[in-house]
Amino acid sequence: MPHKILVADDATAGRAVFEKLLTALGYEPVFARDGRDAINLFIEFPDIAAILMDIRMPGLNGIKATQEIRMACGPRGMKVPIIAITAADGVEVRRECLSSGMNEVLVKPIDPRKLVETIRRFLN
Repeated sequence: MPHKILVADDATAGRAVFEKLLTALGYEPVFARDGRDAINLFIEFPDIAAILMDIRMPGLNGIKATQEIRMACGPRGMKVPIIAITAADGVEVRRECLSSGMNEVLVKPIDPRKLVETIRRFLN
């Protein structure tokens, strides 16, 4: 049974790239269009093993969605690895992501090797 990975990204092109890459790696991607959708899908699918969370989405952004998952979804919400995906690079962005409860930050365009390495580090 492949690991299910929740991808929260409002960009259609981004979701297409993640779908190809994650499927090729043997993971099962589940897609959310915003932070609220990500929270609902995390609750709906108890077998989600990791979350790739865009930090800039309309409605509920990835920072707030991460905080809500960490605080409102019990022990599972505290343990699931949440990896920020962002086009914004820099020390402040990284600090904001990590202080919100994210485990790692990857900058777009995502390097496929770095993505694989990061996911495997948390899932193996």
